[in-house]
Amino acid sequence: MTSVKDNQTPSLDEISQTLAKMVADKMDINVATIKPESTLEELGLDSLDTFDLIFNAEDHFHIKVPNDQVNISTLQDVSTLVQRLIVEQQ
Repeated sequence: MTSVKDNQTPSLDEISQTLAKMVADKMDINVATIKPESTLEELGLDSLDTFDLIFNAEDHFHIKVPNDQVNISTLQDVSTLVQRLIVEQQ
C-alpha cells in the first residue's frame, strides 16, 4: 500500500487503491468490486466502520482528519479528503 514518504503526495488513484484495499480487508470483499463511486453503504460500512476507515487512513497517510470534515458518502469522497489533507499537512 502507498504511504506518504519524502513529502511526495500520492496520486488520487493511489490513495483510492489503498483505501479500497483497506475496505476489502475489513469487509472481506474482493477489492476488484470496489469502485471510486461506490458508496460506503453499498460496501457494507456502517458509521463505526467508516470511522475505523478514517482512523486507518490517518495512521497510514500520517494525517489528522478534523471531526468537522467527515462528511463523506463514497470512496471517492474519502480519497479526495485524504489527498487534500496530505497536501495541507505536509
